Formats: sequence, C-alpha cells, structure tokens
Amino acid sequence: MSTSAEKQVLALLAKEWDMTGPPGIMGISEIVAALPLAPTETLAAVKTLFERGLTDMNLLKTSVFLTPEGYEAEEANRG
Repeated sequence: MSTSAEKQVLALLAKEWDMTGPPGIMGISEIVAALPLAPTETLAAVKTLFERGLTDMNLLKTSVFLTPEGYEAEEANRG
C-alpha cells in the first residue's frame, strides 16, 4: 500500500518520464522542491519506493528514476 507521499513521488517521476522519456530521472533536490511535502517526508517516500523496487538511484544517490515496475504502478494509480 502506497502512502500519499509515495504516490506523489511516483506521479512526479511518471510525469518526467512522459515528458522526457524513460526513465524519468530527477535530482532528489528537484523532487523535494517540486512537492508540497516536508523534505523528510519526501525523502522517506523516495527511500521506501527504492526499497520496493519502484525507483532506482544513480551511483552517487543524488538522482532518482522510475523502474518499469514503478511506471506501471503509477499507471495503476491513475486508474
């Protein structure tokens, strides 16, 4: 079960995926700035999504992007 914060992160990354193509990569600071959530809440959501395999990170852990499973999960959230 995804939290509201997790759904918001997935939606934002899916929007990036749709606009620029897979994998919808964004810097963590960009995600924090774009969402109306506390930074700690956003970072916790990013961590949970990573642990569930819905997102992945670059080697430096500064950028996040959707996995195909994450994009599918967001499509399911859209209805």
